[in-house]
Amino acid sequence: MIVDTPAIVLKTFPYGETSLISRCFTKEKGKVSFIIKGAQSKKNLIAPYFQPLSCIQIIYNENEKRDLQIVSKVDFIKIWLKISQSLKKMILLQSILEITDFSLEINDPHPGLFESLVEVIELYENDSINLNVAFWFYETVILSEMGFRIDLKDDNFESMGYDSLDLNGEEKCRYILQNLINKNFEKKSFENIQSREKKLISNYLYNQLCYHIEGFDCLKSFKIAKNILNDI
Repeated sequence: MIVDTPAIVLKTFPYGETSLISRCFTKEKGKVSFIIKGAQSKKNLIAPYFQPLSCIQIIYNENEKRDLQIVSKVDFIKIWLKISQSLKKMILLQSILEITDFSLEINDPHPGLFESLVEVIELYENDSINLNVAFWFYETVILSEMGFRIDLKDDNFESMGYDSLDLNGEEKCRYILQNLINKNFEKKSFENIQSREKKLISNYLYNQLCYHIEGFDCLKSFKIAKNILNDI
């Protein structure tokens, strides 16, 4: 079957002397791995399409018996010009890609999550909102898409095995989280966030992810991102 779908490149690595393997999050098919033959050859111009974060339109003939699909055609949908100028943005987005890669199963579509990923990358590209807020928003979306939507009225999470910190008396933190869960990006909702509040929200979301997604606490890039978030 011919598949024509938007995709975000999650990870790409060499295969053999001349080829690449690229893992992409496609809107139509979820996470799919591709082999790009000859991509490392100097004469081959396809490799730039498969840099992590690339937003591409990819066409391939799906073979369900293959672990690696073969690309027929690829084009850029969007090109991010500003993100690479900020090391913080690059680190945070690399962590977001790793979170996405880790959370998704092969060939399990999540079109809503795909749209949110593109939205978050655009927020970073355009400096639309605070870097923390965009990152926290994506964490809430991941949890929701995996079937673990946060319920701030649930007081039982603290007793489930992770020290998520008690937010019952933290009205501003709860207000920010509720706005993120509801996808409300009005800037007034996120003004004057104190360092202590950043740490509370970051730790709360991190512990939610660790509890619900096995092995999440082993993600190295996330630990670096967490330190950056607490310092921004």
